[in-house]
Amino acid sequence: MNRLLSTLIYQAYRAWFALLRRCKKHFHQRVSIGYCYAHQVKFNPDKIRFIGKTDLFFHPGSKVTLGDGFICRSGRTSGAIDHHVMSVLEVLPGAELSIGAHSGISNTCIHCHQSITIGEYVNIGAGTMIFDTDFHSLDWKDRKEGTDIIHRKCKPVVIKDHAFIGANCLILKGSSIGLHSVVGAGSVVCCDIPDNEIWAGNPAVFIKKTDNTKQL
Repeated sequence: MNRLLSTLIYQAYRAWFALLRRCKKHFHQRVSIGYCYAHQVKFNPDKIRFIGKTDLFFHPGSKVTLGDGFICRSGRTSGAIDHHVMSVLEVLPGAELSIGAHSGISNTCIHCHQSITIGEYVNIGAGTMIFDTDFHSLDWKDRKEGTDIIHRKCKPVVIKDHAFIGANCLILKGSSIGLHSVVGAGSVVCCDIPDNEIWAGNPAVFIKKTDNTKQL
């Protein structure tokens, strides 16, 4: 009897939270789509997906383009790897963020102060952060005088088509990641990665060439 009761309670629990997840999923999708409309994002609302609550900060004067098939996962949406953080996309006035068709991010933080371009069919793993700025000046005098943010350095970031970035990577200003290239989990990228190469480490270094015979 106790076993039957426990099973029934468990099944009711599962059904309730499955319904709750579906409601939350629809709610967060509509909120994010509405935000994109309100901030003049270039996108097709029927062909992009926001799964989970995403923090979007598209400042006036910014330019944002989201390609068809773009998927943004945020929060605990697809298992244990996704539960500890959420996706954050911030684009400052005058800056431009472009994410190509069929690219996907999972609990990714993107801060765009000048220009970040992500190509098509790019996969970005959970916990990755992409910055095109130092945020603060490297000169201690600027930091002392409170002008470090004004004098911060910014350089564009480019991630080309079919690139793959593993979990918990850090992509710094001025970096580029080549066509079909792979960045290993936990890597720090502060350089140009050529096409068809695998890089990993802190700082990221060349590991080997990718298998060209399997590429599109």
